[in-house]
Amino acid sequence: MADRRSTMHNPHSRKAMTHRRRRAIVVTGAVSAFLALGLVPLANAPKASADGLDVVVDQVVNAITGSLGDAAAGAAAVPELGSLGLGAAESTAAAAPVDGWLHALEQDWITSSFGQQVDTLLNGWFNQGAALAQVDSAQPMSENLLVNPGFETADPSGSGFSGVTIPGWTESGTPTVIAYGTHGGYPFGFTTPLPKFFDFPQTAPVGGGDNFAGGGPVATSSISQTVDLTGAAGTPFTLSADLGGQGLDPSFASEQITFLDAQGHVLGTDSLSPVTVWDRLGMTGFEERDISGTVPEGTTSATVTTTFTDKDWVLGNYNGAYADNESLIVGDPNLTAAPLAQPISNVGQLDHVFLIYMENKGVGDIVGSPNAPYINNLIQHNGYDSNYFALGHPSDPNYIRVVGGSDFGLDYNPAPPVIDANSLMQEMDQAGISWAGYAQSMPTPGDLVSSGNYSVDELPFAQFHYVYDNTPAYLQEHLLPLTDLQNNLADPSKFPEFTWIAADEANNGEGPINSLSGILHFIGGQLTNQQYNVPAADQFVQQEVSTIENSPTWTDPSQHDAIIITFDEDNNNLSLGIGNEGNNVPMIVIPNTGAVTDGGMVSGPFTTDAYYNEYSLMATIEDALRAGPGTLAPLTANDMYATPMNAFWRLNLP
Repeated sequence: MADRRSTMHNPHSRKAMTHRRRRAIVVTGAVSAFLALGLVPLANAPKASADGLDVVVDQVVNAITGSLGDAAAGAAAVPELGSLGLGAAESTAAAAPVDGWLHALEQDWITSSFGQQVDTLLNGWFNQGAALAQVDSAQPMSENLLVNPGFETADPSGSGFSGVTIPGWTESGTPTVIAYGTHGGYPFGFTTPLPKFFDFPQTAPVGGGDNFAGGGPVATSSISQTVDLTGAAGTPFTLSADLGGQGLDPSFASEQITFLDAQGHVLGTDSLSPVTVWDRLGMTGFEERDISGTVPEGTTSATVTTTFTDKDWVLGNYNGAYADNESLIVGDPNLTAAPLAQPISNVGQLDHVFLIYMENKGVGDIVGSPNAPYINNLIQHNGYDSNYFALGHPSDPNYIRVVGGSDFGLDYNPAPPVIDANSLMQEMDQAGISWAGYAQSMPTPGDLVSSGNYSVDELPFAQFHYVYDNTPAYLQEHLLPLTDLQNNLADPSKFPEFTWIAADEANNGEGPINSLSGILHFIGGQLTNQQYNVPAADQFVQQEVSTIENSPTWTDPSQHDAIIITFDEDNNNLSLGIGNEGNNVPMIVIPNTGAVTDGGMVSGPFTTDAYYNEYSLMATIEDALRAGPGTLAPLTANDMYATPMNAFWRLNLP
């Protein structure tokens, strides 16, 4: 049984909430885009005003004065602007009286009779006056019972365009955590950010911390957690959250609470009203939603679920729905939030892990395809997870996550090396665990120059300075041509404990694009249901699995080995929404006889629908190869809190 580093964390976030209602729209929005050509951010949401009219007026005022401020800064940075009569001193001097005049005009408007009438009308549109069951202010209430309610314990996506592990929450799809202030980009090979209008929220709402949760890169997703409410039946409750979204993206977040009895029967539900793009006036930010009521009699627990519903029709269906400051309090002050703990691991020790990493095909492209008969045969006779997800686009970040525990802010395929951080390779070296990457068409061991069908980034290792900058002897030991695989498998005692096997451009599932024919086939595969390169990928998997399974390393009954076959992403690799399956990709696990007989692995055929993703894969590799306590320690919160792929092991080892 693997040691999953039973570190406990204090669940009490600095975002602990009290019962309140608040309206706040913050950061970049459509109004600023129209007023300042999409290049100036909105100022912070007004602290003194709380109603719909106040927000609108404040945003307009701040956008105008912010534009003047930006112009001043621009003049200081760009001397050429002085010739246009827009010097820094002049712009700053001009901004001050305009700012004062606009804010005085704002206050006159807000306090006027007509302004109050418009304010009332706006609040009616926004359901600001909706009647809610109120909690008795004299009733003692619990602390916030949600674990990690403000998503402060997380390793946020540096790009905002990849899913991450959200500690304390059960995930579905590819939800993410993003740091406030993250600039917007696009996962299509561009290394520079988009204009400020596309930025993620830059400023947290009141009570917010450093991070917020989002829907993630490609499709509808959700997060949930179950809270112990033993003894709270019949007491009041309040559920609240800051919900919001991105600019004109119509995606929205909603929140539901489901009350359960001891047998898991549903006793009642309630939900927060979503914050729509109309509620946000097309601006990026958050509004608070809350609801109060009474915990049904017989309740022993409740499940709180936040759903990020994807309605985006551009940018590859990026899900720009957001949530922060989630809270559940009940009328029992003795109840407290559960401690934040790492998931339990059933993963047993393995002698060899073979990872065959294919490209750009989702479940719908492979499962049942007549062009992939061998892979489908593997699915039908081994362990298969139908609910496994890649976490972003394009390809390379999906490789890097498995050995680095992060996307490192990458939303493009970089030229190696780009990452100066700890990695699974460094951890394995320190623990004395052998590893190697086998790349098809690599001319010679340790080759770091792409040529022919060989690309250096077929393997993720060279993206890390630790590997790329190492000695020639080190590279020749760890980066090997695929033609060496069969001979090296002859001796189990010398074969690497972790092996990454990669196909070249002609056989990886994506297909070559180094010729006119290849480009046309690739475009055809994007625009139609044509399964470009699927037959070649199927043949590659058959060749390599057969090579492994017929080797002395695999057939040795004393060896506990497993082959893991998956794909880096679905066919939406250009993030245009074409071939988008929400990044649900095949995951096949094949154990050898030794791993099943006394290694605790489950023999196929079977299918699980347990949710796993790339960080689950990383955690599984760590747990399976860990030589002892303290080795292969988690690199980030992503692999530390990811649920390992437990379904492929028995609960009780022999």
